[in-house]
Amino acid sequence: MTAGARQKDDIISLGYSGASSGAGRNKILGSGEMADLTRAFDWSRTPVGPVEEWPEALLITVNMLLASRHPMFLWWGDELIQFYNDAYRPSIREDKHPSGLGQAGRDCWPEIWHIIGPQIDAVMTRRESTWHENQLVPIYRNGKLEDVYWTYGYSPVCSSTGEICGTLVVCTETTDSVLAKRQSQQDRERLADLFQQAPAFFAVLSGSEHRFEMVNRPYQELIGQRAVVGKTVQEAVPEAEAQGFIALLDGVYRTGEAFVGRGTPIKLARGVSQALEMRYLDFVYQPRREADGSTSGVIVLGVDVTESKRAEQVLLVSEKLNAVGRLASSIAHEINNPLEALTNLIYLSQHAEALEDAQRYLARAEDELRRVSAITSQTLRFYRQSTRPKPVMAAELIDSTLSLYQGRLANLQVKVERRDRTTRLFTCLDGEIRQVLSNLVSNAIDAVNPAGGRLLIRSRDAVEWKTGRQGVVLTVADTGLGMSESTLSRIFEPFFTTKEVGGTGLGLWISKEIVDRHEGTLRVRSRRTSCNSGTVFALFLPCEPDRHAGKDAQRPDSAADVIYLDTSTEAT
Repeated sequence: MTAGARQKDDIISLGYSGASSGAGRNKILGSGEMADLTRAFDWSRTPVGPVEEWPEALLITVNMLLASRHPMFLWWGDELIQFYNDAYRPSIREDKHPSGLGQAGRDCWPEIWHIIGPQIDAVMTRRESTWHENQLVPIYRNGKLEDVYWTYGYSPVCSSTGEICGTLVVCTETTDSVLAKRQSQQDRERLADLFQQAPAFFAVLSGSEHRFEMVNRPYQELIGQRAVVGKTVQEAVPEAEAQGFIALLDGVYRTGEAFVGRGTPIKLARGVSQALEMRYLDFVYQPRREADGSTSGVIVLGVDVTESKRAEQVLLVSEKLNAVGRLASSIAHEINNPLEALTNLIYLSQHAEALEDAQRYLARAEDELRRVSAITSQTLRFYRQSTRPKPVMAAELIDSTLSLYQGRLANLQVKVERRDRTTRLFTCLDGEIRQVLSNLVSNAIDAVNPAGGRLLIRSRDAVEWKTGRQGVVLTVADTGLGMSESTLSRIFEPFFTTKEVGGTGLGLWISKEIVDRHEGTLRVRSRRTSCNSGTVFALFLPCEPDRHAGKDAQRPDSAADVIYLDTSTEAT
């Protein structure tokens, strides 16, 4: 049997026998799939009878339905025989098409008759027209029962004598828009939850009055748990005005340019009726931009660095003063770019017309927020000194150090080459060793600035050749200009510096003191040649012997530490 013959048999089995007379078929007007199917259907096999015997009300209603581009459906007579148009057809798909045409309503919709049956009965018996918006009416399609949402109205169709003959349905499937709205709401709730979980303090201000729209928990803790949402900054934090912070917000709103504060002092009341307390903040006032480029508000993001600032004040002659300054600059740089991107992505997601676009924007916004959260979390952990030595891994220390310099490394086009060759735990005061690594990495970046270059940082098991102690070597090296012999001879002296601006001359001296307290060693080699120059620092930290160490461990000052200086050779 040919495909054409099979299709003809299928149509006949569904009632499309072509038995309607020519005169009857001519009464069905219009074009399209459902108009053709309605003309071809043998209506004499249904309670409505042949087309030429249809009452005028039915014929008019069916032709109106078939001509409409809006989804429409008709139940006719006591048996509720079904008619529908081309616009309705995609909603029921092949599961109920074309079998639904000419079928009794109860037979076609058993899965939802408990929902629509009483509504149809109200129309047919009491003339009660109905209207439903975004109503969940699950239907069987695509081989399963699906949750489908509709906005629809039922109204009676009457004969010329006023008798109710049928129920007309004017409807729109709203599944996509309902699910998109629900997903958007969930995404916004998830994004708001991420804001609340972020370790940095965060606030959204709107308008020229700087009215609070949203704050997170760290911000509430900073200002003493005041109720601020809906209030202006002047109303909620009045002490900020005299200290110039509202003027700063005015400037950002007026110019559209971000303001970055580093270790900025502010006196805040941490509770009701409490005296003002000095706090120090690293923060950004970021303009909140609209699609047309105008500024609609200000976003506040930052960290409370009071404790570290107090430590600076106590240790004015220590490297902490210089290190925290660099750290504050790094924080401000790192969080400014993702914050601006986050602001734009939130706006785009709020105004996206398609679900896919909103999801894409929100996914990117979540990535940017995680980036900000990771930066601030790492910053808060970086100098949190443990009170007792604890076991750590070299890779953890390197990760936490490099994360603070990602923006600086990228901007200066410094290529980082990292090799982790040990998984051994060693015991130390992790905050102090991070301080040493941070100083070495910062110095290495300065050494290759502004021309750019390579930074090699690696870890490996080692044996100190003088004592035979087993341990770990952390190597930080650069391809800068190198150091002269006179500089090398004074490199660990206090207050000796080669930096004309910003150098305290304390970094390497304090680093050496820290390493000595850990019973380790800090060695330096440097080379100055026309084709191959640079400096390498090797930090050796002892640890207990274990099965990972032995004959394959290298000496901490072995030649492998300086092979990297030859750019044509891979470091071992």
